Amino acid sequence: MAESDIEKRVKEIIATEINADPSQIKRESTLEDAQIESIDLVQIMFAIEEEFDIYLADEDIGFDVENVGVVIDAVERLAAKKNDDAGGS
Repeated sequence: MAESDIEKRVKEIIATEINADPSQIKRESTLEDAQIESIDLVQIMFAIEEEFDIYLADEDIGFDVENVGVVIDAVERLAAKKNDDAGGS
């Protein structure tokens, strides 16, 4: 399955925030696997919100993020909703 543009960009944001190679960030990577600490996660969420002009509420990703895929899925869902809302106006 090909990586979406959103998935690629989310991985790049995460990699930038934790000073890692984006190729090392996998959907199934847990926060522990990726060595993402709480403060890093906050910075990552802010960067993602800014990049995609969305708001990641707790109900979108939850406090206990299982893995990077959960974040990517939430961003894809919110970005699609934003596009649908913009197209319907």
